[in-house]
Amino acid sequence: METVLVIGLDTVAGANIATCLSSRYRVVGLTSATPVSLQGCETHTYQEDDVETTQHWMSVVRPDWVVYCGVAANSSWSVDPAKFSTKDPVLAARNWVSAAELHSARFTHISSDAVFTGPWMFHEEDCQGMCESPEAELVRAIEREVSLCNDTLIIRTNVFGWTPAAYGAGQVEQLVQSLQDGSYSEMDCYRHGTPLLATDLAAIIEHAYQERLTGTFHVAGGERISPLEFVQRLAKQFELTVPLLPRATVMNERATGFANGETSLHTRKIRRALSISMPMLDDGLQRLFDQQTNGYLNRLNNEPVRYYEQEIAA
Repeated sequence: METVLVIGLDTVAGANIATCLSSRYRVVGLTSATPVSLQGCETHTYQEDDVETTQHWMSVVRPDWVVYCGVAANSSWSVDPAKFSTKDPVLAARNWVSAAELHSARFTHISSDAVFTGPWMFHEEDCQGMCESPEAELVRAIEREVSLCNDTLIIRTNVFGWTPAAYGAGQVEQLVQSLQDGSYSEMDCYRHGTPLLATDLAAIIEHAYQERLTGTFHVAGGERISPLEFVQRLAKQFELTVPLLPRATVMNERATGFANGETSLHTRKIRRALSISMPMLDDGLQRLFDQQTNGYLNRLNNEPVRYYEQEIAA
């Protein structure tokens, strides 16, 4: 059985990737935040930007594949830009990719669609419509750092999904709760992206690993959508009151700032490389809804599967 080291269990991408892969690989997961337990995974805490710690875990785990979910792996619709200034994310990525190369391990870096901005739509991998914010430049600096090593795969995406309970309510949990109690008030209809369910991302990067892909690829949902439209579709799937669209106003200037513009991704490259199609949003939301009762959330939170959930999963 191959060994996968997933770094960044405190991200939605990292926790869900680790959980999904645990049934087919030996998965060791690391977090620099609150300790977390995922079913089928061996989990530990580590010091984020310490090179000796990096070398220690690579020597102990001896992974075949490293999946790195740093700050760039957070959804650009939910990440707090302040997180980019708490540590040195470029140094942290450099330490891990260098250690992976030293130990002959494949390396996958989960990056962000927020390197881009409008007015272009469906950005291809070499698109020059770059966001000029400091945070976007930092994401690009991380990509440049990891691309210097062989056997590196860079995945730009924008994920949504459940968050382990150890980290409190994540973006999806907060949205569902606000819709349930009628407190939802965020009406953002100007940003547009191509969000993808985290468990769908896990399946695609596993396929890419098996095909030994390297380089930069866009992995995203099959629909371009705004945050408000996303919430409306989420509410409909969960049978909750659907927020009304606000009256649109004309924007006289192009949106600026990190993830404030057009970040939708073109996925032709990955679709051709793997002969796959990208999931539609409603299909991803249906799977997200089903994960509450089919045992998946129990795995994510390392809880026993209740009898009725076992019956549904069967």
